[in-house]
Amino acid sequence: MNSKRLKKWCSVAMVSMVVVGTLSGCGSSGKESSKEGDGGEVVINFGIHVANPKEQESVTYNIVQAFNEKNAGKYKVEFQAADTESHSKNMKLAASDNTLPEIFWLDASEAPKYSNAGVLLDLNDFLNENTEIKAALGGMESAFTDDNGQYGLPYQCNVQGIFYNKELFDKVGVAYPTDETTYEDMLGMLAKFKENGITPLSIGSKNSGFAMWEFNETLARYGWEENIDSILAGDKKFNNEDLVTCFEKLKGLAEAGAFPENMATIEYFDAKQLFNEGKAAMFGTGQWDCAEFDKNIGEKIGFWWGPTFTDSDYDQEVAMKVPSAPIVVNAEVAEDEEVQEAVFEFLKFYYSKEAAELSYEGSIFPATNYEGMSATDTQYAMNAMLDTLASGWDSPSTAPDLTVTSAVQEALYNSLFGVMQETYTPEEALDLMDEALENSK
Repeated sequence: MNSKRLKKWCSVAMVSMVVVGTLSGCGSSGKESSKEGDGGEVVINFGIHVANPKEQESVTYNIVQAFNEKNAGKYKVEFQAADTESHSKNMKLAASDNTLPEIFWLDASEAPKYSNAGVLLDLNDFLNENTEIKAALGGMESAFTDDNGQYGLPYQCNVQGIFYNKELFDKVGVAYPTDETTYEDMLGMLAKFKENGITPLSIGSKNSGFAMWEFNETLARYGWEENIDSILAGDKKFNNEDLVTCFEKLKGLAEAGAFPENMATIEYFDAKQLFNEGKAAMFGTGQWDCAEFDKNIGEKIGFWWGPTFTDSDYDQEVAMKVPSAPIVVNAEVAEDEEVQEAVFEFLKFYYSKEAAELSYEGSIFPATNYEGMSATDTQYAMNAMLDTLASGWDSPSTAPDLTVTSAVQEALYNSLFGVMQETYTPEEALDLMDEALENSK
């Protein structure tokens, strides 16, 4: 890492040190950017945010295996795997001592800091050399651009909302939700489920960052995308009339008994288990749980964007098909022509139609949009999502919770669940977000 870039990273990393307590200083280890594998291949290290890619990110694992088989003896991708929290800390440390892997996953709220530090490769050259991939991304890559260029590409496409169990809806005589289902309609649903001893909407708040997927839609329908730039610029506050009304709706869901009584003490995975076991009618998540729902709920699975709101002046015909967190490339890759060629070849494969087909096989939406992609008849959950996407509604360029820094993101999660647990009033919760934003400047 050159001294100018190193100095810049150090200044940024010191801010992170207060938050994560992991950066102890900056220096260069003199790490080589590549190594030769046992078969003489150029080895690409891929830093990923799960401890067991084969089990936890099976689609990505399968894409990597297919690439390795196709390029045996020439290129090879190897995972550097750790759970999400450890991965985040590892990447900060690696950036500080010049040991970043060639390719790595980053949380969208953290990636801009790496870009500003100059440690990420501008991928505009890659996209300009591969126009078919740029066309297939369809603008989704624009979520990861700044004054430094194209600092990342979407890892996948996230489709987020509420899955529901048709069998339980039938049991209590409630009609399946549709694009026209309003918040008031939803309150009526909740009462029916409560009367019949069924948890209406399963959610666990112990790991809140994994438990708010359905509320991105709610935030979007109260003007998040239209106002977030003004809020971040200081021209407006989070504590504004629109978001107060939005948070009042979340409070209303809690008062109507929408959530498990032990929401505060259970995790996302506990809440999902209630849904899988048929003890909860609805569960908010994304396409990453499709395969699990196919196995446990099968053809009885449905999918819904969530309620529309009659008291909001913002567009209600909003879907949530958005780029997930980015894949980024170590800037030092450009210093070795052979390594850059290998990295670009992997990216070409990762964003190819062949890889997209592997994604669909695993019930994961790829970041690309190639013609001819479809789910099989027994991919019930993915087909439910595709049916809902057929409305053609527009999505925001980025999910609301990925438009802010990690500090504000954490405050958002705490505020949402603070309101739902009646710890904060909507105004108090939004004040916490304003405070987090002010402190992060």
